[in-house]
Amino acid sequence: MLTALTEELSRQVEDALSDMLMRSEADAVFMCNKGGYILAESAMEDYEHNDNIAALAAGSFYATREIARLVGEPEFRHVLHRGDTKSIFMQSTGSDFLVVVVFGEQSNPGLVKLCADEMCASLDAIMANACDD
Repeated sequence: MLTALTEELSRQVEDALSDMLMRSEADAVFMCNKGGYILAESAMEDYEHNDNIAALAAGSFYATREIARLVGEPEFRHVLHRGDTKSIFMQSTGSDFLVVVVFGEQSNPGLVKLCADEMCASLDAIMANACDD
């Protein structure tokens, strides 16, 4: 199990997040643990309370996992909250990290989901390589 991000691993993760940010035209993307602690982030827009956003998003996401269980689903892999001008997309990686994407009206939710799927696969490969080393 991975217990710390080395400098090289941190660079690889941040590169994946930055690529996702550019391709999806999002405002910010965070990679968090289950408690909402930000392990890596990339942002085009500075939010004053990134830590609070990540912690509350993690709580919301993992609450929906329990809802999924109650309705007979093993899990919901992603959650979308849409607002008038800002939206948040959350998705878990196979290595059980949470990706939180904040985006505005200029971004297409379908594109955000596609880019997040690809980024989560990339993050899983990065984490698998790190655990093998």
